[in-house]
Amino acid sequence: MAMDMGGRRFKVWLGACAVVCAVSACGTGTADNAPTAPESAQSAARQTSPYPLIAHPSAQPVVAMGVGGSVAHGWDDKTGGGYLVRAFQKLTKIGPISFQFINKSIEGYGPTQMATKYTEFLSEIHPQVVVISWGMLDDIANKTPIAAFEQAVQSEIRQALAAHADVVVVTPPPTGASYGHDQAPESQLVADEIRVAKQFKTPDVIVVDLFNQMKRYLAIHHQSIQMYSADDWHPNTLGHELAGSLLAQDLQGTLVPAESAKPSSG
Repeated sequence: MAMDMGGRRFKVWLGACAVVCAVSACGTGTADNAPTAPESAQSAARQTSPYPLIAHPSAQPVVAMGVGGSVAHGWDDKTGGGYLVRAFQKLTKIGPISFQFINKSIEGYGPTQMATKYTEFLSEIHPQVVVISWGMLDDIANKTPIAAFEQAVQSEIRQALAAHADVVVVTPPPTGASYGHDQAPESQLVADEIRVAKQFKTPDVIVVDLFNQMKRYLAIHHQSIQMYSADDWHPNTLGHELAGSLLAQDLQGTLVPAESAKPSSG
């Protein structure tokens, strides 16, 4: 798993009912002098009732919105929609909570390009969960200043919290470039994004470091990134399947109460 405990709990607010689950293996630490998020309905509920009725989730699906670039959009995954779509489909299959995942990722975009559309997406969809998953490689190619990248990601998190959504920041699955010509700059941007997300003083923001988790998976299983790559920049279907499966495992127990989940049939 790719998360640190940190003694926090992460909730998805389901109308009058909240689902509370211990965060396992996800970076939720905060820094001193960090930006403080506006108090959301989730945070207020934590203060008044740390253990809501997790046994009685709403019958309505949780609306989750994803933003990212071509990898998050599912480029070259012709059948499954990409790792984000696959992860939330698997969570719905496991139950007991179902998700309506709306993928607003746009090929060729980084967070600075998304800024012109992001507010509109929040107003249009009213997500309960916002999943931010940038691939970094477009920003490396475009030579986006690191400060501009960080500011854009921070703004996305702030706006989502102000819209009373929980935020999941997911680092991207690695690709061929992650082991080659873009290894150093991508690793730096991944670390920068994690640091920005962890600076928010709220348990409503969690981080799933899929990038380094998947790298560890390949190393442990003595596998090459080439078997999971469509090209240097994008996973193939097998890469999206692996990334989606790892992400679903990470989110089970944070978005979904693991103790009441049904056994998965595959």
